[in-house]
Amino acid sequence: MANTHLYKPNLVIVISGPSGSGKSTIINALCKSDETLQLSVSATTRKPRPREVDGVDYRFLSKAEFEKHIQQGSFLEWAEYGDNLYGTLKSEIVTAREAGKDSILEIEVKGSLAIREQNLAPARSVLIFIVPPSLTTLEKRLRRRKTESEAELKQRLDIAKSEVQEIKNYDYWVSNPEKAIQEAVRQIQTIIRAERSRIDDKLIETINPLLSIDSAD
Repeated sequence: MANTHLYKPNLVIVISGPSGSGKSTIINALCKSDETLQLSVSATTRKPRPREVDGVDYRFLSKAEFEKHIQQGSFLEWAEYGDNLYGTLKSEIVTAREAGKDSILEIEVKGSLAIREQNLAPARSVLIFIVPPSLTTLEKRLRRRKTESEAELKQRLDIAKSEVQEIKNYDYWVSNPEKAIQEAVRQIQTIIRAERSRIDDKLIETINPLLSIDSAD
C-alpha cells in the first residue's frame, strides 16, 4: 500500500466535568503538548475573572449578543449554567478542521450532552469526563480560586453532585487527583490516539482508492 497518512482530522473532543475539577488546566497542558489539537474558545455571558483574556479564555458576550447568535443558529450547542449562558460557535469547529486539526472543547455537562445528540458529520464527537478525587477536594479547589461568594460556592457544589451522575452518558472518564495533571494529560492522549485509529466509513473511503491503485500496479 502506498505510504500515506490515512487519518484526516474529524474529532470533536469534548472535555467536561464539575467546576473545579481542573479541566481547564488539563486542556491547556494537552494543547501545548500536541500541535494537532486546537482549542475551541467558548462564548459566555459571565464576567471575566482576573487575568482572563477575551478571545483566549472565552469570548465574553453580552446577553443580547449571545441571544442574537442563538436566533441566527450560530451555536453548535449552548446551555445555561447558574445565571450565565455558555455556548460553542459552529465556526470554531470549521476553523480547526480547515487548519488540519482536531477540536478540543471545554464545555459544561449540559452542553456536552447536547453535542452527543447531534449529527456532526463529517466530524464525530468523543466525550471525556474529568472526575475530581472527592467532593472535599473539589470544594478546596473552588475556595482557593476565591472567585465565588459562599452562596455561589454552595450552588456550584450542588451542581457538581448532579453533574457526576451524568458520567454514564460519556465515552471515557479521567481522574484528576492533586498534583497529577500530566498523568491526566497522558490518559487523554491515549484516548485520542485510539480514536484516531478507529475504523469507520471515512477511513474506508480513504483506503479503497489506494487498494485499487496498488492492485493495478
